[in-house]
Formats: sequence, C-alpha cells, structure tokens
Amino acid sequence: MTDGLQIFDVPGDADAASAPDADELEQCPPPRRPRWPGALAGGLAILMVITWAIALACSLAGMLELGVGLSYSAILLSGLAVLAGVVAVVGNWGRGWGIAAIAVGVLLNPVVLLYALTWIGAL
Repeated sequence: MTDGLQIFDVPGDADAASAPDADELEQCPPPRRPRWPGALAGGLAILMVITWAIALACSLAGMLELGVGLSYSAILLSGLAVLAGVVAVVGNWGRGWGIAAIAVGVLLNPVVLLYALTWIGAL
C-alpha cells in the first residue's frame, strides 16, 4: 500500500542483510579532537614574548610611551595566553601547547618578572 510518499516505501529487494553490522560501525575511527585551541594559546604566548621584547627595546631607545603601551599589551596577551591555555588543557584540545602557553604566560609575564627580578636584586 502506497500513499504517494515514496521516500518511506521500502523497495521489495531490500533485506536485512544489506544493513551494516554493529562490527562495521565499531571499526570506524573516532573523530579527531581539534588542536587549534592549544595552538592559539601557544601563539598568544609567543606573541606576548615578542611584544614584550619590542617594548623593552623601545624603552631603552628612549621611546618610553611606546614601550609602556607595548608592555601593557604584553600583560594583556599574557593573560589571554594563560586563559586560552587553561581552556586547551581542560578541553584536551592541544594539551601540550596549552601547558606550554600557561607556563610561558605565567613565568614570562612582565609583572611577574619585575617582582622576581626585584626580589633577586634584593638578596
């Protein structure tokens, strides 16, 4: 009996043997997890280090305003790198890059380095 909807009609030659087995479905590899969040975190950390190096060079060359502005940008990039690194580690999206971004973002943060070098100089 057909009611005009051919998409729901089963052809006469269709049988259960043509359906995929459960074993065939289990053999499919699982989909890959995206790695770009970890790479983004690592890129932000590298960009923070480059920005801070340029800020130091500008400050030493006498362009203090530009150096201060770039230092603030480096602090912001450091926070973003740590945040993106935490997201990458928690979500298992490029965990190695995420851990590296957290380490670089915390240890090479201009504020942390200022306090660490001041403490070392006071010894």
